[in-house]
Amino acid sequence: MADPVTGEIEPARPLPVGRIRSLPRRPDHLGRVAAMAAVAVLLQVTLMPYLTVSDGAPDICVAVVVIVAVLRGSFVGAVTGFACGLLVELTTPVGTLGVLALLYLAAGYWCGRFVDRPEAESLGLPMVLVLAASAFVQVGYAVFQVLLGTEIDVSAVAVRMIVPGIVLTALVAIPVLFVARRLLGAPVDVEPGMLRS
Repeated sequence: MADPVTGEIEPARPLPVGRIRSLPRRPDHLGRVAAMAAVAVLLQVTLMPYLTVSDGAPDICVAVVVIVAVLRGSFVGAVTGFACGLLVELTTPVGTLGVLALLYLAAGYWCGRFVDRPEAESLGLPMVLVLAASAFVQVGYAVFQVLLGTEIDVSAVAVRMIVPGIVLTALVAIPVLFVARRLLGAPVDVEPGMLRS
């Protein structure tokens, strides 16, 4: 800016440090995502085993991972999936440490790719993705058991465990979707460089 009396140009003043911190940021609500994941793991190991039809039980962790991924992107979905899977395996007596974590991670990453689509704000896309991810996790875990040498009757497992588990997971996903939308808001793709330090 030029001085009106002398006509000299004044040097630009730097912004105060305090103003840099007050710049608006997009809300990512990662604390709420962590709380949702912790509650999902707690419900998965305490309540969900008692809500069975035939031998199938709902997988609330899959629903939470998929919905978080649809609302916050691939990075947050993959991290949430890995954390949920690892915590479930550490708190239940399973002999395969890391398998659920890997399956949930893959489901979260893949479902997070749909965050930028307009359908992410609808009810249909998250529900279809919950069904697909639930089938992926159930079938993937069964395939891993077969690779370990466990004798499995495929038709009995499909009819008695996998199909009821997928249907029950879809039913559990409806309230999870409404709670997640209330807590997290509109879909926002959160990348590692955007995280607050």
